[in-house]
Amino acid sequence: MIDKDKIKAVAFDFGGTLDSPFLHWMDIYIHLYTTKLNLPLTKENFRDSYVYAERMMEQLQLVKPGHSLLETQAFKTDLQFKSLIERGVLPDTPENRKSLPLKAARLVTDYSSDYVVASRTVLDELHRSYTLLLVSNYYGNLKKIVTDLGIVSYFHSITDSTLEGVRKPDPSLWKRAIDRAGFAYEEVLVVGDSMKNDIQPGLSLGCQVVQGCPEGKTGEAGIPFITRLSELPALLSI
Repeated sequence: MIDKDKIKAVAFDFGGTLDSPFLHWMDIYIHLYTTKLNLPLTKENFRDSYVYAERMMEQLQLVKPGHSLLETQAFKTDLQFKSLIERGVLPDTPENRKSLPLKAARLVTDYSSDYVVASRTVLDELHRSYTLLLVSNYYGNLKKIVTDLGIVSYFHSITDSTLEGVRKPDPSLWKRAIDRAGFAYEEVLVVGDSMKNDIQPGLSLGCQVVQGCPEGKTGEAGIPFITRLSELPALLSI
């Protein structure tokens, strides 16, 4: 249960929490690629390419602090399509090498942006009562992203894993953000979609937690959950 009287700050995850309806981004890519681009993808034939792109984004350090969301997604979709072609999932054509990855990046950027913009109403309501923190596994340009999307002013601090040199599920990423803001752990509500990266690290520190779950699903036993971000203010009685 949440002890609402103790909460002074709300610490949000970004990816999968503020930029989607609590869905894993691999599922979002598959949904958009199959419904909008008519590609023959499934979880089974896309997973390795998704993982490859995520790993290479980290290893190659392609993203710089000034890169936009579209530029970030373009790096990622280019790596995904390169892998899909090399693995024989997609044919090696000029369209699949050049134009389709950029089209995919724009598609994903619009999807993500729409959800972030929709979250403004909730963030605006919450930041009147609580200090808001943003804690994310990202590429070093999270501040640029949330600035472009118009939500940077709601956050007391933005903690980006690449800039910190530590990634979730290591709880020290959350710990750094909370310690710097000067709160006791029990005064902080961690909100995220991932048990591994958000909820379990938050609990290990002694934070209160709320898990974001896709529509029709519930959280782990004993873990408070919401299926829409708009449910959070009511859960906190504001």
